[in-house]
Amino acid sequence: MESQKTDSKPIDSISTQSNSTESKLANFPVALFASVMGTGSLSLVLKKMSIIVGSLPNANIIESTLESNTSWQSIIAPLLWWSAYGFAVLAVIVFTLLLVCYGAKIFFHFNSFKADLKHQVKINFLSSIPISMLIIAAFWGDVGVGSDVFWYGVLGLFYIASALQLVLSLYVMSFWFRESMKSTLLSPAWFIPIVGNLVVPLSGSLIFASKDLLLFFFSVGCFFWIILGAMIMQRLIFDQSLDSKFIPTLFIFIAPPSIFTIDLHCLFESHSTLSLISFNVALFFVLLLVSLGKIFTKLSFAPSWWAFTFPLCAFSLAGFVLYVDYGFKWFYGVLGILGFMMAFFAVTFTSYKTLKAILDGTIFRE
Repeated sequence: MESQKTDSKPIDSISTQSNSTESKLANFPVALFASVMGTGSLSLVLKKMSIIVGSLPNANIIESTLESNTSWQSIIAPLLWWSAYGFAVLAVIVFTLLLVCYGAKIFFHFNSFKADLKHQVKINFLSSIPISMLIIAAFWGDVGVGSDVFWYGVLGLFYIASALQLVLSLYVMSFWFRESMKSTLLSPAWFIPIVGNLVVPLSGSLIFASKDLLLFFFSVGCFFWIILGAMIMQRLIFDQSLDSKFIPTLFIFIAPPSIFTIDLHCLFESHSTLSLISFNVALFFVLLLVSLGKIFTKLSFAPSWWAFTFPLCAFSLAGFVLYVDYGFKWFYGVLGILGFMMAFFAVTFTSYKTLKAILDGTIFRE
């Protein structure tokens, strides 16, 4: 009898471990795809910074002539350039791993995936998948433009991501119309499907996609950004406070005006008063959230922390775009650098907290 009891322990242990793995897969959070948005957008900022420094005029480290510039720029520019590629490669690796895991969730726990599709909060994070793809395409889009097989692969990735973004935008909007939505669940996370539409012009302009297509997504994104912005502001002011795990999503307010600024540059290749207006709106939200900094220091970690990263990267990138467009006006350059510093800290610290939560399993708990 004692022998049978002893033999049963390893079996029970294996069974428990198997159930634990199954539970983690079933509860795999789609919000983790926002990590790709954060790391990928940081690579875009670093790439822009390296070009601005001046040692890499054609965004090509191999063809750059560092001999003509032996100052600090010849050291900083390559460092920024290779750091950009490092984060870009990391974004691709993380996206691939997350896609495999979420694909396994769909295959082995289809009911859990269906629950995500019907969840009033999680449904908004589904668009982080095509947005991640668009950001990856934006970084790699200038590699072998028009001739290289790799470039056609990036072009294909862009069109697949754009199609998926459109499908998810239509699905999310129809879901909002069909279901009885709770106002208490309304948060800046609702911006995510709409922000995705604004990312399409940013990504597509770098690979010479159809301008009509880019204007379509730009128009949709602008229209619903304004409407949702008013709805969310009303909810935040007049209804109860956000649940603590959704407080980081307040940073998403920074993203739409920042990306709008970049889109104006990408679509029309010029700057205007409108781009300054939208950037100043983003700047106001940055200042507002910095003034509220105390509430963010008391938060327990959740996947929603990745909402800190992408908006700050978008703000930094918008600052650098205006810095170049307005003849290297130092004001926008300083804001771009400050935005980068905040974004870099947010990405690295949130990465650490995410890895820690994955190792101890807390990130897979409902």
